[in-house]
This record gives sequence, structure tokens and C-alpha cells, in this order.
Amino acid sequence: MSTSQDRATLSYRRLRADETRAASVIELAKAYSERMPAAHAFSHTTAGVVQGMWLPHRLETDRHLHVSVPAGTRAPQMLGIVGHKRDVLDIRRVGDLRVTSPHHTWIDVAPMLRRVELVAAADFLCGGRDPMHTPDELCAVTAELTGRRGCRALREAAILARAAVDSPQETRTRLFILDDGIPEPVANFVIRDSDGHFVARVDLAWPRFRVCVEYEGDGHRTDRKQFRKDITRRERVEDQNWRMVRITDDDLTYGGQELLRRVRAALAARGARS
Repeated sequence: MSTSQDRATLSYRRLRADETRAASVIELAKAYSERMPAAHAFSHTTAGVVQGMWLPHRLETDRHLHVSVPAGTRAPQMLGIVGHKRDVLDIRRVGDLRVTSPHHTWIDVAPMLRRVELVAAADFLCGGRDPMHTPDELCAVTAELTGRRGCRALREAAILARAAVDSPQETRTRLFILDDGIPEPVANFVIRDSDGHFVARVDLAWPRFRVCVEYEGDGHRTDRKQFRKDITRRERVEDQNWRMVRITDDDLTYGGQELLRRVRAALAARGARS
């Protein structure tokens, strides 16, 4: 090992062992990358964190670094490093860090995720103003997977993935609705007035029945400006003869039964058949 690699290894080990302040995954990855061979790349949850992918808190804060290497080469063996060998290693750069591509990262973390989490991660890849993938692309990728752990779950998650989903809570809400047999709502639907002017973008909607669902996080309650804005927004939506069902985390407990009851009641009141 070269002197520079020795120094980099020592820097990484010291950072990891520092008990005065727990280094973040990004800090650890930057320190380790100084001694990482060019053919290696961060993968799994580490790549997800570096790329900003949505992950559940238990994985987002896991300080083990996952490193993938080409098949036939030796995986790293060091405290805090989890090595993996891959026949295909699609490497991208995020800043100075080498990581596996977004869809390979999603595939790698699949065995660590529950169903709703896997769909939420897929929704993340397909969301935002500049999506990393489309749902159709994820379906095509997963259709080619064979003999790999979690293939079936990945294919289902790809089928359930939707574009323009803003949060994992929206994903969770949508899956509760689908699993209960309620017709699928449109994600992030834009409501317009009779002249075609923008009124609001709502989380989930059934345009035929003019019913929508809005998830309200704590920020909607604690931020006074947001609270007042929400009141005006709701009034404008209801002025267009829409029924808005506002939900919080409490409505998603116990299998989402309260959410489902309220959605079914709102749809029934607008003429939907159960």
C-alpha cells in the first residue's frame, strides 16, 4: 500500500473511532474514498445516501460503508466496510465519490426494505423535476432480473411506482388505498378553475368525483404562515366543488383504517360505487 493510502486508511479509521462526534455517512465515505481503488464504488445504502435517495431512518443512519467491486477481484476487508462482488458494476460520480447507478442502488437495497419502503424508494427515483428514471424504465430493468434475491418484490414495486410523488407518506397513503380495493387516485393532480387557471396541486385525487387527499405533516401545524396558506388553499379548492380529505400520521396508524373510512365516505358522497 502506498504512503498516501496508508494516510487515507488512518484518516478513515480515526474518523470512525472518534467518540467525541459521530461522523456522518458522507464524511466516512469521503475519508474512505481517498484509499479506494478506481474500480471500486460505494453501493447499497451508502450509494443511496450519497445520491440523496429516500431511505428509512434505520438505513439512512447506518454508518457501515458498502463497497462493491468487480467479480474476480478482492472485496475490501476492514472494520465498518461491507464488501460486495458484482458481475456488472455501473459506476457514476456524485461529486468526488464513485457510486453505483441509481437503479442498481435501488436493486441492491431491495432485500433491506419492506414493501412500502421499496415502492417509496422507487417513487423517489421517478419523482422531482428531473427524475432519475421513469416507472416504465424500472419495469424494464426488473423484468430482466433473474436468480436474484427479491426479484418478485422489485417487479411489484416497479409496477406500483408512479411519477411526481413528493414524499414516502404519499406512497404509503396510496398503497393503503390500493390494497383496500379503492380505485387508484392520480398522484399530484393539478386542479384548475373553469378558465383553466391553476388553483392547487393535490397529493392524490379522483378527478371524476372531485375528491382529493392531502397529507399534512407537522410543518403545516407549527408554521403559522403555512397554516394560514393552507386555509386559503383549501377554500380555493372547495370553491371548485372539490372535497378535500386532510390526513395526518394518526390517520395512517392501525392499517390506515381511519384514512380508508374517510376516503370511502367522501367518494360515496360523490356517487362512487363501493
